[in-house]
Amino acid sequence: MKDFQKLERQLKALGNAKRLQILSYLKEQQRASVSNIAHAIHLSIDGTSHHLSVLKAADIVEYRKRGLFVFYRLSLKRREPMKKIISLL
Repeated sequence: MKDFQKLERQLKALGNAKRLQILSYLKEQQRASVSNIAHAIHLSIDGTSHHLSVLKAADIVEYRKRGLFVFYRLSLKRREPMKKIISLL
């Protein structure tokens, strides 16, 4: 049985222009800190963190902490529908 709830959560996460900008930036940069992402998409760090948490909850991005910094990248666990959508960005 397919996990339709997970797919629904992922599609809802993609239904926001700022989150799509974040994904496009991460696709281009491969990984970036919250502050770099915020600067690139012209959004506050708090707003960017919120969008990143939505993407993280949907398993679209993952993060690593290094000291005081948090770096995000596209999730390596993405399933085929997400890979196809992100390839369009």
